[in-house]
Amino acid sequence: MSHRIVAAAALALVSAGVLTGCSFVNSDLAVLDSDRVAADELPTLEDHSYAAVDQATSRYVGEHEDISLWVTRGTDSPACLVAVAASDGEWLVACGGLPVGMGGLGHTFELRPDGAPAPEGRTRVSENVYAD
Repeated sequence: MSHRIVAAAALALVSAGVLTGCSFVNSDLAVLDSDRVAADELPTLEDHSYAAVDQATSRYVGEHEDISLWVTRGTDSPACLVAVAASDGEWLVACGGLPVGMGGLGHTFELRPDGAPAPEGRTRVSENVYAD
């Protein structure tokens, strides 16, 4: 079973934006201010899986085609997106400044800040998360 952490790619996108003069929106995500419930707990994965994630802040935001999605704060970044496939336990984690994007598990996912327009051609999973 292969697992991928795409935090480096997300951080590269942030760096590219800064270097080109673009800025990423770093507004808070309202979902992270909601009361935490049992469903917000992240599933148990390998020890290194959540190295960049502040697990105490996780919020379950929905499912897209057998893939469950959570939003969290990062340990060294404003936001993270976690995706776990129910069928085989494959997972992805991406952290960085907003927006945070990642690809894998047969899809592309994007975490956008509150109030950001929906990306064209993507399926809305939650207020802030989109998939294709």
